[in-house]
This record gives sequence, structure tokens and C-alpha cells, in this order.
Amino acid sequence: MNMYEENKKSLTLDEAAIILSDTLQEVAERRTTIRRALAISRLALALSKVIEIQNLRDRVEFLEQTLKKRK
Repeated sequence: MNMYEENKKSLTLDEAAIILSDTLQEVAERRTTIRRALAISRLALALSKVIEIQNLRDRVEFLEQTLKKRK
């Protein structure tokens, strides 16, 4: 495991949702720009896709392990 892997922290979908909600509120209150909000929303979308793929991979691995045990 390298130093990057030891120090990284992954956001959860709940944390991403809170960031999006806060950003939307900031836009409504004119405390941030639409450009910044758009960048944040793109990052959140990418994050949600990564989390979805990770969850699917974990489920497939679990199913594969379960099937191997049955043989």
C-alpha cells in the first residue's frame, strides 16, 4: 500500500448530497457562482458513478465467493 492509499478518504453519497445541498443554498443566497456550483455538481455526479461501480464490484465479488463455497 502506498502513501496515497493510506491517506485517502472517500466521500460517501450522503456527504456528496450535503455538499450539493449546501452549494444550492449558496447559489440561492448569491454566496457562490453558478460556475462554481456547476463544477461541484459535475464532481458529485462523477463521484456517484464511482461509488455505484464500487458497490456493484463488491456485490459481484461477494456473489463469486458465495458460488465458490457452494462447489
